[in-house]
Amino acid sequence: MADIRLESLRHVYSRGTPFEKTALDDVSLDIPSGQYVAILGHTGSGKSTLIQHLNGLLAPTSGRVLFDGEDIHRSKEALRDIRFRVGLVFQYPEYQLFEETVYRDIAFGPKNMGLSESEIDEHVRLGARFAGVDESLFSLSPLELSGGQKRRIAIAGVMAMEPDVLVLDEPIAGLDPAGCRALLKNIKEYHRSTHGTVILVTHDMDVAASEAQRLVVMNKGAVALDGTPAEIFSRPTELRSMGLDIPDATALAQALRERGVEIPESIYTPRFLAGVLLSRNGEGPC
Repeated sequence: MADIRLESLRHVYSRGTPFEKTALDDVSLDIPSGQYVAILGHTGSGKSTLIQHLNGLLAPTSGRVLFDGEDIHRSKEALRDIRFRVGLVFQYPEYQLFEETVYRDIAFGPKNMGLSESEIDEHVRLGARFAGVDESLFSLSPLELSGGQKRRIAIAGVMAMEPDVLVLDEPIAGLDPAGCRALLKNIKEYHRSTHGTVILVTHDMDVAASEAQRLVVMNKGAVALDGTPAEIFSRPTELRSMGLDIPDATALAQALRERGVEIPESIYTPRFLAGVLLSRNGEGPC
């Protein structure tokens, strides 16, 4: 089990100074083991602050973060353990590569877990496979590789620890469309194969719609919406009021409804929209 529970979480930056800012305000959230969750929100909504609490990089100003029912801040030992069980991939993680070879960079986390050499090797190869890093790159310096390859190596280093929870902050930012599709496919395969929890922070509504089982929408430091993609994207007016876009398929379906075409409110992927149009009394697509 790897359930995460946030209880009345509040985080205030620069408390007691003229620059005091409340980034999270009374956030309560349950993330059951094995879910694939996308966290959405406009810049400054609290997304990054939220995920940095999940493995204890930030401590709550008030409230608690529970992992399998226990406070992650109960001891230094518990906090160290949670850093291995909740793997966090920051935005642009390729800038954090520092080892001499690809292999050693991926091995850094498993080595710090105190594993044997054979276990480290097994973890490195597993992480590389899940992240789409070819073993032919192991002996090269990460600095010699492309940006997309560096991104995969950094993600492989976290996957190699085999965390119960994998948290990724905008992992496809700056990648070309082919790189985005390939990396998202790798993440989905990791989720399917490990049955672990995946938490994806993204601003891309089409990615959230197609990848995640559940969406959590942050706004002004609080959870504004929480539900399935169908539930969330059936509320386009609320999303737009928070400065967010909606998936292209949802926007197209909305435009068709405004022109008198009877289409459900809960459309959020191109495949779903195409299926609805094709099934409308045998009329085929409009």
